[in-house]
Amino acid sequence: MKKGAIIGIVTGAVVLNIAAFSIFGSFLNKASAAGAQIRTHNDGVAVSEGVYYDLGSSNKGATANMDFAAEAEFADEVAFTTNMSGSPVTASPDDPGVNVDPSQGRLLIRTVMITAETTNYNQVAADLESRVRECGGYIEYSSMHGTGNNKDLRSGSYTVRVPADKLDSLIEAVGSNCTVTASNENTTDVTLEYVDTKARIESLRVEYDQLLTLLSQAEDLDTIIVLQNRLTDVRYQIESAESRVRVLENQVEYATLTLTLNEVLEEKEVEEPHVVTYGEKVSNQFKQTWENTVKFFQNALLGLIACIPGIVVMIVIGVIVLIIVKVSIKKRRARRAKALAAKEAEKIEEKKSEEKKSEEKKSEDKKETKEDKKEDKKESAKD
Repeated sequence: MKKGAIIGIVTGAVVLNIAAFSIFGSFLNKASAAGAQIRTHNDGVAVSEGVYYDLGSSNKGATANMDFAAEAEFADEVAFTTNMSGSPVTASPDDPGVNVDPSQGRLLIRTVMITAETTNYNQVAADLESRVRECGGYIEYSSMHGTGNNKDLRSGSYTVRVPADKLDSLIEAVGSNCTVTASNENTTDVTLEYVDTKARIESLRVEYDQLLTLLSQAEDLDTIIVLQNRLTDVRYQIESAESRVRVLENQVEYATLTLTLNEVLEEKEVEEPHVVTYGEKVSNQFKQTWENTVKFFQNALLGLIACIPGIVVMIVIGVIVLIIVKVSIKKRRARRAKALAAKEAEKIEEKKSEEKKSEEKKSEDKKETKEDKKEDKKESAKD
């Protein structure tokens, strides 16, 4: 390849890179300028609770036609969730009227769990359903196990949602129809979360209105794309926050009762609380000590009985070991006795041989003395 062609290719690549960086830099500058305008405008606007914004009134430019459908959808949602004063709209005028206005009191979520037993399962279950309907609530979940025949006792679980002001009356009705064996209540304060979420929604609405205003004034395509992306993000945040608000309002207006109903052959009698005296404490302590002592010896006896096979095996092994030890001791003693007898016999033989030698020596000495006497006599005769 010629040097001129190589130089041309390199020069073209450099020019294309410079042009691409220039276009990308101008896009970033415009987006930053648009964001700066939004932040500057937000800093100068005071957000006050209870202000209603008509999001469709500012969308008059030619470029705003691209967002008409989204704006109409959002305006319909805002009109459904808020009225002209900014307060939440209830779903029906027949609602129980539980206040979800933080200025009127704390927003509390009540959850009650009850375990009960009854001998008439069908009647209690039917009465529960009718009571729930009378209170204006509904059964969110229910399940039942068992047939009720041949001592196959039934057990049911119910999750009930009723207006918060009717919860106590429903609990009282349940307690009057069956025996409550356990109960637990949990109350959650969501006032702060509710207020923060509402304030966040109002702030997002202000930002959404400002974005629509800037979108109606925008003429550059890159700026329009940046604003539309931000509008989509803000709209998603508003919908999520409003969904959370509706969930909190529903949980505050409707309390939750979780009932576990067990069928029994005979209901337990609920004993009245009794104050234990000092004498009863002493008597109970003595009884407990005696019972513990009896249990100790019973357990010790059971342990001993459980150890009998091991004890028998150990006894047998001990007897065998004892026999082996005795036999080995007897053999050792026999060997020692035999060795001692052999030593004694050797000693006796040595004594006998010594005595024999001494006798032989004596006899020799006698012979020598006799011979000496004879020689002496011969010598004396010669003389």
